[in-house]
Amino acid sequence: MSNATEASGFHFEFQVTRAEDRVFRNLAGKNLKAFIDRRISVGAPLVANFLIIVWACTAVDRGWLTPGGAFGSLMWFILGYYFAFFVIGWSSRRMLDRLFELRGAARIRWQVAFDDVSIVIRTPGNESRMSWSAIAAVKDTDTLVALWYNARIGFFIPATVFADSASRIAFAEWASEHVRRTALLSSDTSAKSPVSPAS
Repeated sequence: MSNATEASGFHFEFQVTRAEDRVFRNLAGKNLKAFIDRRISVGAPLVANFLIIVWACTAVDRGWLTPGGAFGSLMWFILGYYFAFFVIGWSSRRMLDRLFELRGAARIRWQVAFDDVSIVIRTPGNESRMSWSAIAAVKDTDTLVALWYNARIGFFIPATVFADSASRIAFAEWASEHVRRTALLSSDTSAKSPVSPAS
């Protein structure tokens, strides 16, 4: 692992751990929460609970269930709903951990170079180069610095490559400034672009 700082950029070499991959996945999940339709995520359970309550009241009124049995049915439904939610989340995490192992992600050595103009990412057999305009946001955490292409996709630099937290924070601020500067230049260029007269 290295944290080579040049006059106008940074160069890192590292390997990713499963713990770091989990942190990055959690950040991606938090980003995606902003796009969840609350009418569905909140409304669907409320509608289901309402229907169960209606059914329980009807069953008690017609003598199909005792009040205690109706209350128990409602409680079991609620417990079952949250248990299913937990199982789906747990199994998804297990699946992604397994995929991390199967693709040998922990053995891949990453080389990532940043300068004022571009970002170069190298892995064995692959190299990609992009300008700062490809980066939408930078997120600094104690475990890593994430660079996002969009809300779901991105890459990260592990905190372990930095000498200390101050170095990590300095890099995150440097990268964030490049993203902001590029966005401003892009908006200025768009505003100054000549508009073709209508024919």
